[in-house]
Amino acid sequence: MKTLISWLAYNNDFIRDNEKGTLKGVNEKGPNFNMHHYFWNCNRHIILYSGKGDQTGTEMLINAIHKEYKDHIMESINMSIDDPINLSEIKPKVEKQLLEIRDDDIVIFASPGTPTMQVAWYLCHRDLNLKTKLIQIRPAEKSKTGKPAILEMELEQSPTPVTTVIKEKLMEERGMREDYKITPSIRPVYDLAALIAQNDKTTVFIQGETGTGKEHLARYIYENSPRRSKPFETINCSAFGDNLLESRLFGYKKGSFTGAERDTIGILERANGGTVFLDEIGDISPYMQQALLRVIEEQEIQPIGGSIKKIDVRIISATNKNLENMCRDGKFRWDLYYRLVVTELRLPDLLERGTDDLDEMIRFFIEKNQADMKKDKPIELSAEARQFILSYPWPGNIRELENLIENLYACRIGSIKPEDIPARFKNVPVEESLKWEDAEKRHIEKVMKLKKGNKRQAFLALGYGAYNTFNSRLKKYGIDPDDF
Repeated sequence: MKTLISWLAYNNDFIRDNEKGTLKGVNEKGPNFNMHHYFWNCNRHIILYSGKGDQTGTEMLINAIHKEYKDHIMESINMSIDDPINLSEIKPKVEKQLLEIRDDDIVIFASPGTPTMQVAWYLCHRDLNLKTKLIQIRPAEKSKTGKPAILEMELEQSPTPVTTVIKEKLMEERGMREDYKITPSIRPVYDLAALIAQNDKTTVFIQGETGTGKEHLARYIYENSPRRSKPFETINCSAFGDNLLESRLFGYKKGSFTGAERDTIGILERANGGTVFLDEIGDISPYMQQALLRVIEEQEIQPIGGSIKKIDVRIISATNKNLENMCRDGKFRWDLYYRLVVTELRLPDLLERGTDDLDEMIRFFIEKNQADMKKDKPIELSAEARQFILSYPWPGNIRELENLIENLYACRIGSIKPEDIPARFKNVPVEESLKWEDAEKRHIEKVMKLKKGNKRQAFLALGYGAYNTFNSRLKKYGIDPDDF
């Protein structure tokens, strides 16, 4: 099937009353009518319009074209566009519409619509790899023949991705400041998050240890989604018991419980149209699991003491726990798990990201804190202090690293030596230490336990070149075979 698709030309498809601006009739020299009069060679025409206010005009145009061309099949689709110049809202909706007719030969009539709508067509034609052709009409008054002319737009590939350029420009216009370093090791996570962001109905699950940047990633998804003009609400589910969490999420009516002195809107209702980030989702009770399942499945809430309300929110959840294991142990509902984990992102620990990443993050936080604290000069880490930081296990991940650099800026000036680093970073449990000697001792003890204190079997398993070397290690670390 060959499908023509275009936007309603709000200004040019109609004749209007000059004073009132109301529709008087269809402009037979308008772009969509011209397409049917001069260039029709398709099986159907899909006309997209922005919202409810354009429905009357769209029906008027379709009826006028049907009157002249009875065999031309037409249909209209309401795209529910709030802002006709917001590319991040328009593009994903156009993409979805094109993907629904992916099996067709698609002729994109780009002339009608705002410049942003035309850019969206361009990007979809360029990036979706569908059977699309991008065309425009040159008006009769600008054509050498005195008749409208059809033009096909042929595109050249640019070495710079178009979507990247546009995104950077939008960030610049919004005045956004990059206050978080996206290093090479986690760039793939953020690239995937940018794609997921566009599918704004899809729930997102973020797995990661404490301090790895789960909330930042959630906010990144929100800021790159069509919902970014609506609210973004966050709540740490582990910080509240059932009653308080329920009242925070769903709200309550005055008098519904002791202390409910006025009607209060919950987070889910406050975020209507936007995004809610539920951190530490693995800590909620079975009762709250059931309540959240209803929110996701039915898109509705019931404030405490109130009636059911429909809402439209995107849920992003996160935890440092293994939800799948919790489901197997009967501590988390499988049905809620499958609703939450439609798309999944995992943030690695700071140690997993490698020394190069850690070194880059140290430089980033040094520069950031210098700017935030308005220091004339940055602190400088001595070689010994840098090595200490690189060998520390970082159980608190990015958040702990940022805390250390901020502490050094607040309490020290000039060159930082190991003795300047707070004591809490030096009292590392042996099982978390990254030092070779601590790791060697732990491993010898592990093997001795497996071999039930049998020195010869442990020696053979460990693979030391000489038995004397093995004995010297036992003596050095104070390991007694009889203890196993």
